[in-house]
Amino acid sequence: MKLKHIEVFNAIMLSGSVSAAARILNVTQPAVTQTLKHAEQQLGYALFFREKNGLRPTPEARHLYPRSKKIFEQVDELRRLAQSLKTDGASQFRVGIVPSLSTKCLSLALSLFKARHPAVAVSIKVLHSDDILRAVALQECDLGIAYGEFDFPSVDAEVVGVGHLVWVEQKQAGTTGADTSDIAIADIAATDFIGIDKDDPVGKVLLGHLSESAVFTQTRLSAQTYQSALLLTLDGFGPCIVDSFTARFADPEALVFRDVSPRIPVAVSAISTAEGRQLQGFEDFLNAFRTSLGQTED
Repeated sequence: MKLKHIEVFNAIMLSGSVSAAARILNVTQPAVTQTLKHAEQQLGYALFFREKNGLRPTPEARHLYPRSKKIFEQVDELRRLAQSLKTDGASQFRVGIVPSLSTKCLSLALSLFKARHPAVAVSIKVLHSDDILRAVALQECDLGIAYGEFDFPSVDAEVVGVGHLVWVEQKQAGTTGADTSDIAIADIAATDFIGIDKDDPVGKVLLGHLSESAVFTQTRLSAQTYQSALLLTLDGFGPCIVDSFTARFADPEALVFRDVSPRIPVAVSAISTAEGRQLQGFEDFLNAFRTSLGQTED
């Protein structure tokens, strides 16, 4: 199969019809039909059953799709990388950052950075960790800020801050002297709380600790980001567990904060490439972000 065959095949598998595939690819329906016909002639078998409601994949097509999808994703990444290398004369420092650190932490870092580099244009993308890794590797971002520690051959990563998990609950109206002592994992396991998404690296560590308790079952509500969990707690859905960086900028008048014991660390890493580190202001922005996290260099 040629690349154009794979492109059309993936579009039809995704959309289920020639007309929808044509819209996805921004070409005419006859062009899609002709390309599909050529692909099937080359292969010597049909890829789709023609039905009134559209096209239904043949067994052969279902076998081919996972591999062709992977090839198409790689081609798409190549296109994105090629586009990111295009220079238009307008220099920008592009930052990708996870949602929970994109509010107060980022705002403080930008204030410090802009004081030293008022003329440098900064572009912010709020992404999840996996997307940040991909964006930096494809040079769509010059610097990525994400939770966790990373070891990937195509990017460099360094830990710029280490926090820990914090238990957060609403303050009860009219009460004083709320308990701010550490809360044990055993006590958390016996409480219904807003959990961390199970695909989150820190969430997996927390789940491992909780699973050692005989009383722990599963959380009935979980959030993909610490910021989302905090907002749910503010709205009365129950206590949550967030990182200490998010907790530090939360409202102390409305919430009670207790460190989780034993302490579970939460690392924040800066992800970059050699090209990104050569940009004007890169080190200053990184140092500004370290400061916003409450960290200092040795």
